[in-house]
Amino acid sequence: MNSGIYKILNKTNNKVYIGSSVNLKNREYKHFWMLKKNIHDNKFLQKSFNRDGLENFVFEVLENCDLNLLIDRENHYINDYKSNNYNFGYNLATVDEFRRNTFNDVVKLKLSKHNLKKNRNILNFNLIEMSSNKILKFDNLFDAAKYLITEGFTTGSERNVRQKLSYALRGKKINNGHNGSIRKTIYKHYFETINY
Repeated sequence: MNSGIYKILNKTNNKVYIGSSVNLKNREYKHFWMLKKNIHDNKFLQKSFNRDGLENFVFEVLENCDLNLLIDRENHYINDYKSNNYNFGYNLATVDEFRRNTFNDVVKLKLSKHNLKKNRNILNFNLIEMSSNKILKFDNLFDAAKYLITEGFTTGSERNVRQKLSYALRGKKINNGHNGSIRKTIYKHYFETINY
């Protein structure tokens, strides 16, 4: 059986990265290839690898299991090793039924602030409700999206609302037709960027 759960252990600090794969040998090769090339998706793991070196990282198979058990078993080991806690590991999140990361609210907030800053240095922004001129100041997309959904301005998913807010704040075209358009309002709000 080629599928199962694995961990990558950093012997210098005992932190682990837990993962699952349908082909464990290929996954081991890919992880270490990306780490050696300094292009790994997980920046925490990459930074530790760069600092501590290849000789301090070990790939271990924790369990071989059927494909239909991969998600449950991976989440079991993430929780068991507490590897989604920065003090114990490198996992950013648990995984969902599509084997994608499901971030908790703390991680979403950090990512939102990081991405705002990265994408043209927007540090804060205002949303101004069109009907009442009520002004709300936000420093992250996560809180703004939650507000818009909670207050009934949209029924979209948090992820889609955050993305549309990001596009609007950066003056990026949204393809609503032939050439796309740059939004002037979003979800019944005007918007303005601050510290830009």
